[in-house]
Amino acid sequence: MADFEQDLQKYRRQMDIGFRNLSFPPEMEAEYISQYFERNIAKQRTALWVSSILVLMLTPFDLFLLSGKPQEFYTLIRVGMVIPLLVVAYICTYIDVFQRHFQALAFLMVLFIGLSTNLCVAYAAKLGQTLPAQGLILIIFVGFLLAGLRFRHSLSSACILFISYCLLAIFYMPRHPLWIHEIIFIFGSCLIGGASAFTLEYQSRLGFLQKGALRSAAKIDPLTNLLNRGAINQQLEIIMDYAFREKKFITMVLLDVDYFKRYNDNYGHLAGDACLIEVAKALSKGCRRSLDFAGRYGGEEFILVWFDTKPEEMDRLSTLISSQIEALNIPHEKSKVAEYITLSGGMVTGIPSEALTSNVYIQKADDLLYESKNRGRSRILCYTFPAELSELTQASNTPSCNDQSSAKIPVSSNEIPQ
Repeated sequence: MADFEQDLQKYRRQMDIGFRNLSFPPEMEAEYISQYFERNIAKQRTALWVSSILVLMLTPFDLFLLSGKPQEFYTLIRVGMVIPLLVVAYICTYIDVFQRHFQALAFLMVLFIGLSTNLCVAYAAKLGQTLPAQGLILIIFVGFLLAGLRFRHSLSSACILFISYCLLAIFYMPRHPLWIHEIIFIFGSCLIGGASAFTLEYQSRLGFLQKGALRSAAKIDPLTNLLNRGAINQQLEIIMDYAFREKKFITMVLLDVDYFKRYNDNYGHLAGDACLIEVAKALSKGCRRSLDFAGRYGGEEFILVWFDTKPEEMDRLSTLISSQIEALNIPHEKSKVAEYITLSGGMVTGIPSEALTSNVYIQKADDLLYESKNRGRSRILCYTFPAELSELTQASNTPSCNDQSSAKIPVSSNEIPQ
């Protein structure tokens, strides 16, 4: 199956594997982080508002408890630096350049506010004045739950703040009866906040995978697990545009299971579904390069598209499909052309141009498919689009190349076109 089809299943596969270490493979991790930042910018603005309100509420009470140099130091840090920093940070949330790096900015802000709080508490204690250390607990919870930091960043900031407070308490601040209690309370806030932050990010990542899986499900045919009609059109436009720019050939084949209604009537719809699943598995094995893909075009009709194939490869591709289908050997006693399931198809190739669009490809392949049924089914008719635009617009609908017999495709591996 092509990379595009595999990519649609990546979210479901990651859900099955799990992510206990809160990380995805690099490409998916980059996608998650991008969405995480976009989704959390409003949360970060809220955190800045909450932080500003808390600072403004606590400042008068803290200043009332202090006097002299501790009060001057507190005023310099809290009023002269922290409040202006919060205002500037809030303005930065509306600037694109800073939005992309706001995770790092938020991390540094939490550290600065927390460390400055530790210094204020320690300096006041050293001079015999008491400044409550509970403000550090609020800062830790803001870092864990409101600042929009991912778990690793919030945990790192909390650990740095806790260790710095412990070092100041042990080596700088005078002992008092409740200093051990303060350390235990701060450590407990790190544990509780860390557990909460881990749970929030885990749920955020799970929601990211679930949404991705739902988007992917909208592009996958639920029966055959191939691309559905909408995803076929989307991927076809992508590779047609690319082939147009690079002047590369695109080969397309539309395939239809011969006398499939009779198969359903004879064996039942469950057997018919099983038949389509086996055919789809086999067809998907023929598309292994990054831009090749297979899809269910509708009912019992399938489409295969190969990128950068030459016209002379059509014989090999049609023969490959025929041999693969025959190898499946699914009985079909009501068929008029064989005792097993066979396919009819129309295969076209050419270099896309302004006139040679995906609609022209599909229309021509569909005309050839119709003609192959008129010629007795169990065959693939091929056609190469003329290089000249004038010849393209005047091209006849009469098949002009090989007449291949088509049969079933095996689930086992055969040589795949490269």
